[in-house]
Amino acid sequence: MMHFLPLCILVFLLPVGLSAQPEGQSKVLVCSFLHWDNIPDEKLFFRMGEEYHPIEFKRGERAGKISLKRMAEFEIFRELENTVEGELPYEFLANAPVAGHINKVMLMVIAPDDDDEGQYQLIAVDDSTDVFPRGSSLFVNLTHKKMSVNFANQSKVVAPEKMCVIPSKVKKKGGFVPCIITGVTGKRIFETRLFCQRSVRKHVFVRSALKEGDDKPRIKFLSEPLPVELKVPASGN
Repeated sequence: MMHFLPLCILVFLLPVGLSAQPEGQSKVLVCSFLHWDNIPDEKLFFRMGEEYHPIEFKRGERAGKISLKRMAEFEIFRELENTVEGELPYEFLANAPVAGHINKVMLMVIAPDDDDEGQYQLIAVDDSTDVFPRGSSLFVNLTHKKMSVNFANQSKVVAPEKMCVIPSKVKKKGGFVPCIITGVTGKRIFETRLFCQRSVRKHVFVRSALKEGDDKPRIKFLSEPLPVELKVPASGN
């Protein structure tokens, strides 16, 4: 029997080994959305006050960043059919709190593997470039067991439902960086080479295998180019 996580879980506030450097809580939260299955078959919504807004997902990339009034937590819903009069036509699926020091967040939605069992998951990832800078890779452990990530000649242990950020250390033109993930027994469960650039951030989400007893995890990659920062020359006297 497969065991599923509860509804309200998995809020990654800080990468492993980093401490918070809060800039102060803003009244506006910049959000973007990502679905594990790219574009789901059903329409999903988030709620602001008494209003429900559709979530627009994109294939292979996050949905466009939008600025919303700060909320203590996010909730996602699906639209119901054949509702009776006076009943809201939305079904609650999952929620996730967002810490006050987070001003930019990426929300990952994961549908259950079995429509008849399990729950939706909503994951809030701190999207600040102070926490997740350009040229680095973010490894998110969505499994129930710790894993070890060896990347760019660094090795870090990532606990279940946690994440870590590792700089790629590539030169200006970029290059391929070996990436090896091992399980709790030390067995290598995944290996690849990621092409990294100084202006690009890499997301690597790791889920448990679909079938119980299978060691091979499910991996989702996301590359995000960041705008080039132009240096303004100092004015002469």
